[in-house]
Amino acid sequence: MANNYKSKLVHRTAKRKTERIDWASNIQLQAFEYGPYPLCMSGGYGSGKTFAGCFKILWMCDQFPKNRVLIARRHWTDLQKTTMATFFKLCPEDAYIHGGRRADGDKYLRLNNGSEILWAHLDSPETENMIQGVEINAFLIDQAEEVHEEIFEKLSARLGRWDQTVVPEAVIQRYNARFGEPWPWRTPKGKPTPPTFGMLTCNPDTKLHWIYRRFHNDSPEYWEKTMPDPLRPKSRRKFSFHDFHYRMFNMKSTDNKHLGEQNLMQLMSRDPSFRRRYVMGEWGMPEGTIHQVLPESILDPTEEVLKIVSDSARTYHRSYDHGETAPSCCLWWVMDNAGNYFMIREYYKGDALISQHRENIFELSRTEISKGIRYSSNLADPSIFHKTMQSKGGRYSASDEYEDRSYDPDTTLMWMAGDNDELGTRNRINELLREDPARIHPITGQIGAPRLYFLRKTPAYPNGSHYSVQQLEGQRRTKIGMSLGKPIFSDERDEKIVDHAYDPIRYFVAGRHRVPEDRKAKLVKGTFEGACLLVDKMARHNSKRMSRIARREARRYGRL
Repeated sequence: MANNYKSKLVHRTAKRKTERIDWASNIQLQAFEYGPYPLCMSGGYGSGKTFAGCFKILWMCDQFPKNRVLIARRHWTDLQKTTMATFFKLCPEDAYIHGGRRADGDKYLRLNNGSEILWAHLDSPETENMIQGVEINAFLIDQAEEVHEEIFEKLSARLGRWDQTVVPEAVIQRYNARFGEPWPWRTPKGKPTPPTFGMLTCNPDTKLHWIYRRFHNDSPEYWEKTMPDPLRPKSRRKFSFHDFHYRMFNMKSTDNKHLGEQNLMQLMSRDPSFRRRYVMGEWGMPEGTIHQVLPESILDPTEEVLKIVSDSARTYHRSYDHGETAPSCCLWWVMDNAGNYFMIREYYKGDALISQHRENIFELSRTEISKGIRYSSNLADPSIFHKTMQSKGGRYSASDEYEDRSYDPDTTLMWMAGDNDELGTRNRINELLREDPARIHPITGQIGAPRLYFLRKTPAYPNGSHYSVQQLEGQRRTKIGMSLGKPIFSDERDEKIVDHAYDPIRYFVAGRHRVPEDRKAKLVKGTFEGACLLVDKMARHNSKRMSRIARREARRYGRL
């Protein structure tokens, strides 16, 4: 596998040819020299992302004659006005008028040395069909945050298919001299082929976006070993995106020394959320963010922290969002004496039967079940209680399947409908997330703390919070316009943002759980509360005589 990712030598020629290039920033140069691994150039407006991508494509086509590559963007008009315009600033006319061919209408360019560049807009069914069978050795997707992950997967699978490329003998000899081994990129018949490049450019988006999850160094999925060994599929060894050398280069607009002062002043005059995203290139800072999770709300699940949460727990709760093919998510909650909420466990799984969800949730609840702890609430998506009209043959709902004892009776789940009033719940979530100057942090003891906490997912604590915090921070309002340079948003939440783990948070918080009263309250004779405590006490002791006395006390106050 290592041989497939050696790249230093193939850029030595490029370095010599580009020493005269006045690069916009050092990051731009690093992005150009990186590869042939999956590469993402992320950053603000005017940071030089498209320039670096187009220059790298042009260098590859010049270095390896008769090569074939693809440059794409979602919409054809955007591809023509932006990406192609940048490309032809770099590509001189002399590169294709002597034996080459430029046909923008046919979305095709052939250079003088026989290298081909295919242009593609990804909002056309014809393009999707073309991608299924295209043979290329490199691709560049410009503004990839607008493109579905499936397109990236399909194009990645087509890399290395074009075997007509000529690899100059001088390049092979330099590689042999540098590494002391044969050229690693070859066809099954042994013919040398060029290294492959899969490249993206993008502006930052939410942390739920597939680009962030694949390429960003701070993404948990970037380090999670979930992919099988491509060379030995039957092996138990797993790999992460980091193992496959996915890399993101963050380019700030302010780092581009060629960006005009007027352009930079215009960018810096916008609101803070715009500057964080489109100037500084920060991920997870979209406009219209609904919730902000403070670092103090994220807890590392050390033994000390888990003991504090367990010892202070007064009530336990579960909240659930059901999905058929979409992921189903169950969250476990603990409430302490001070009114703090702790999300202690997360279950997130898609495309599974209800019986499997029941079994998995039961197994994850064994910690509380083994201690004899009862859940004070089990709140679920209200839609699982809806029955199809009987005229259409519907008699049962999804909740009936969770209660059905014909499966394993131990895994039966009795859900209650959660409150689905989203607008009324948003403020309450933010109230719990905000820093209260008078509140003491339950772990650190510092003054000034929120009330809502999440135990982080770690290798030692695999069922900690991951999707819940990610989707909580990712929710944003729908943008409807601009006013004096500032965005205007509606009250509606953006439907494109995943919310399978966000909804259970809403159901739990909407329950407005209160700190329970002291269970050791004293029995005060002559009061209704005292009579009720006596009834409970006698019921536990199973005393018929004392139960009659207790009922008589209750009737005395006209409550039984």
